[in-house]
Amino acid sequence: MTYMVRYSLSRELAGYLRKTLELTEEQEEIAAYSLLLIFQTLISLLGISVVAWLAGCLPAALTALFTSAFLRSFSGGAHCSSPARCTVLSMVTVPLIGALATNLAEVFPRPLLAPVILAGGVVALANVLRLAPVDSPAKPITSPQERRRFRRLSLAAVVVVVIIQLLLLPFLNPEAIAPILAAEAGMLWQVFSLTRTGHSFIAGIDRLLKFI
Repeated sequence: MTYMVRYSLSRELAGYLRKTLELTEEQEEIAAYSLLLIFQTLISLLGISVVAWLAGCLPAALTALFTSAFLRSFSGGAHCSSPARCTVLSMVTVPLIGALATNLAEVFPRPLLAPVILAGGVVALANVLRLAPVDSPAKPITSPQERRRFRRLSLAAVVVVVIIQLLLLPFLNPEAIAPILAAEAGMLWQVFSLTRTGHSFIAGIDRLLKFI
């Protein structure tokens, strides 16, 4: 039902844009698809934010979300079979990561932060180098050049995340430690979605959410 509402709204807005801007039929289809993606993203962000706010971990949850999304934009990964199921899964996993990071921040040993960041970076780089990019049947990557380009971008994204975490280390207080841990967990969660085990896990969740 929710998906059909978003789809109908995106089609209506695309039709309005076609009349107003004198778009072609192909441009109208592109506009409708783009608007649908925007609606889905906003609904997911709103749902995640509400759950994370209620759990008292909004900053850490958003850090995990944006870190994961940043890497995923280049690496791809497993996902549920419908936008609604992806939203539900994100509304559970992202606030959970945020809550864990927020609670661990107060007791996590400071000297272990740098080793954990570097170890996570090594794990992420190894898996990204071996597995990324993971495309989908809807948007297959058929060009070897494109595949190499996305793999390089994925590796660069991991390096950027690790560098940002290391730059935050001088600010060793609970408010700074929670985003560091959340970014680490968000990055590793995304890397997990590249693996065969990650695909099986998300496929299992997808089956559990078959009523959506």
